[in-house]
Amino acid sequence: MYFWKVDKLVDDFKAGKVSQKEEFKYILASTVLMVLITDPVFYETTQYNLYSAINTISLLVASIWGVYYCYKINEAGDNKDFIVRVMCIGLPVIVRVLAFCIPIIVVGVIINGFIFGFEKTNSEVNETSIYSMAAGVVVSVISYIYLATKMRAVSS
Repeated sequence: MYFWKVDKLVDDFKAGKVSQKEEFKYILASTVLMVLITDPVFYETTQYNLYSAINTISLLVASIWGVYYCYKINEAGDNKDFIVRVMCIGLPVIVRVLAFCIPIIVVGVIINGFIFGFEKTNSEVNETSIYSMAAGVVVSVISYIYLATKMRAVSS
């Protein structure tokens, strides 16, 4: 696995030397790095607290598990085109999951506002709550489970 030598990786792809297992390693590493890079951006207007740290760790675990689960499903099938399938099938899967979850999250925010008061939810400094943390992890896990079912369908 190359972390810096892009040209060598390109040469390996041209020579057909990159296996499905190697592709899995690259997508897993990319997913972990994406979570680590983007997660702090989401806390720009939110005070980082214990739930924020738990959220980051939970999303990492869910992402690692999800990519591994999809890889094993694909491997058990025809073991072909793992990255292509994850990326291409993953797009409509996440669009569908978000289309289903966003209305539920909006209703949850409204209910939370009625229970805890809207003035707290509109304050400049917000904190990650256990509810927002759980929602993010649940959406992530649901997305990977749904993706895995589609990976099973295409690889069998």
